[in-house]
Amino acid sequence: MTLRLILAFSILAFTAVAEAQCRFDPLDRGRVVKISGAELPAALAMPLSDLSIMRVEKGRFVPVAYQFDEMDQKGMVWFEDSGFELAGSPGHLDVADQLLMMLTDAGPRAPEGFKPDQGQVVAGLTVADDCHFYLVRGNDARSDNYYVAHDIASGETRTALYQLDVDPDNELNWHYLGYRGYQGEGSIIDTLKMRMSAGVLSRFTRMTLDNHNLRPKRVGFSVGPIRSVMHLRTRVVLAGIPVMTIQVQAMRYASHYEAHTYAKIPDLYRATLKEPEVSVTVDGNDQSGAAVYTANFVDNPVIVDGKADDQAFANQTLPMDANWILFDSKRDFALLTHLTVPEALMNTPLALIYQDDASLAVEPEQFHGQLPNLGYSLHGWPQPEELRFTVSLYFEDGLKGFAADEFARQRSAEVPVHVSQ
Repeated sequence: MTLRLILAFSILAFTAVAEAQCRFDPLDRGRVVKISGAELPAALAMPLSDLSIMRVEKGRFVPVAYQFDEMDQKGMVWFEDSGFELAGSPGHLDVADQLLMMLTDAGPRAPEGFKPDQGQVVAGLTVADDCHFYLVRGNDARSDNYYVAHDIASGETRTALYQLDVDPDNELNWHYLGYRGYQGEGSIIDTLKMRMSAGVLSRFTRMTLDNHNLRPKRVGFSVGPIRSVMHLRTRVVLAGIPVMTIQVQAMRYASHYEAHTYAKIPDLYRATLKEPEVSVTVDGNDQSGAAVYTANFVDNPVIVDGKADDQAFANQTLPMDANWILFDSKRDFALLTHLTVPEALMNTPLALIYQDDASLAVEPEQFHGQLPNLGYSLHGWPQPEELRFTVSLYFEDGLKGFAADEFARQRSAEVPVHVSQ
C-alpha cells in the first residue's frame, strides 16, 4: 500500500466522524481506544486471525480499523528478538494482549437481534457514552484504513495530522516535525534529547551520555493500522564498563508519540555510579512567543523569549501524579507531554527541565539555542531493580478553549470502555 493511498484512507477516516451518528468531544480526534485481553473473557484463547472489529453503519455491520498486539512478560509489545518471553500463546488472544481502535470510528448501537452478515458478535464495546464497537468472530471483512504510515528504512512518518522525520539509524535524532495547519516556518522542533549521567565511584567524577553515545539498535518493528512499534536496545557503557541495557519501544499513533522505557538495574550499577540522572527533553525550534504551562503554573505560564530569566519556573519540581507540561505555540500547534511510571516508582524524584536561552548550546542540535528545551529529569534509582517509564507526546492545534489543566487531563486520559458479552 502506497503512502498516498494510506494517507487518503486516513483522511477519509477522520472526516467520516459526522456519518458515525456519534457525538465526540473536541479533543477526541486522534484518540485511541485500548483494551486488554483480560477485559474480553469471552474471546480468550480464540485465534487472533478469527477476530475483527466492526460497527453499525447505514443498517449493516461494516469493518473498522483495529490492531491486536501480543505482549511480552515485561508489559511491552512482543518481538522474537527482544529477548523477552511472550506472555501467552502465540496467535491467540491472551489476558495481556492489547486491542486498539480509533475512538472516532465507533458507531451507533446495534438494534436488538441485529447480526453481521457473516460470523457472530463476541462482545460489544461501548465508548463515549453511547458509541459502539463490536468484536466479531468469523467475519472475513477488513477495513483498508491505516492511520499511521511509517517507513522504517527512511525514518519518515506521515499521518493525517503530522509529519515526523527521524534519523533511520538513530531514533533519538529527530530532524523534522510538522503539523497540519501550523502557522510557523520550518520544523516545529529541533530534536529529541536523551541524556544519562552519573558519578563513577564518586559524584565528582561525572560522565554524561547523550544521543551520540546512546545509539539504540533496532531489534524488532511492526507497522499496524493504529500504531507502529519499534523495539530498540541500547547498551549503556560508562568508563569502558557495560553497566546496563535499556530497552525502548517507540510508538507512533495518528496524533501522538510514545516512548516506553525498561531497564534492569544491576547491583553493580547501583554501587558504582553515584547520583545518576536520566533526562528526556524536546528542543523547540524558534518558538518565541509560545506559552508553557505546568500544574504549578496553570494560570501564569512562562512566555518563550530566548532569555534565561524564568528561574522560578525552570527550577520547579514536578509531582509525579501531575507531571504534565503543556506547550502552546500560539501558531496553531500545541504539545502536551506526560510521564507515566508504575505505582512502585511514584516516589521517584522528578524535576522539570526548562531552558529558554537563545545563546545556549546543548548538543545535539540542528539550530543554535534552546527555544525552548523542555522535558523531564529522573533523579536517582528507585528501590525496585527495574526502571520503567513512558513519555507521551500529544500533538494538537491548540487548547480549544480549555484551561491548561483541563486540557492536560482530557487529552492524556485513557478512553473508558464498557464491555458487554
